[in-house]
Amino acid sequence: MQPKTLKYVTLFLVGGVAFFLFDVASDIYERLVANNAPDLLELIHLLFEILSAAALMFAIRILLREMKSLREHNDRQSRSLLFLRGEMDTFVRGKFQEWNLSPAESDIVMYMLKGLSIADIAKARSTAEGTVKAQTTNIFRKTGVSSRTELMSVFMDEFLDVGATFEPKLP
Repeated sequence: MQPKTLKYVTLFLVGGVAFFLFDVASDIYERLVANNAPDLLELIHLLFEILSAAALMFAIRILLREMKSLREHNDRQSRSLLFLRGEMDTFVRGKFQEWNLSPAESDIVMYMLKGLSIADIAKARSTAEGTVKAQTTNIFRKTGVSSRTELMSVFMDEFLDVGATFEPKLP
């Protein structure tokens, strides 16, 4: 359930609690003013209204706890994503240095990781497709892989190991 939806449900439940409590108070006030003891049916009616109000208050407590849990989960996910973005950049740059890639080759690897085709890479870099193909061959030689899929696999396998060691810090 979305946090916004939970807020609306909570407000609806608060309205229900207010209604039942107001109704119970008005019934009790009527009996006191009339100086008339309620009969069994009215007592049962009051008891159900009180129990309904208590159940709604319990539901509100559960919803508020759930909303807090969702916020905490969202915060952890956000911190994790920020960490991984920063780590990915550091990791990629480290790999480029380790493989001794030129700036042009590094650009091509980034485009390849983004899924661009040779033609799209050439267009983005304003170079000929043949140049990109030659640079791709050099990249494969330097990285020790034979295909784009293998290159992506190297990044994913090693980066997943980096991400697996991350433990979000609580504020």
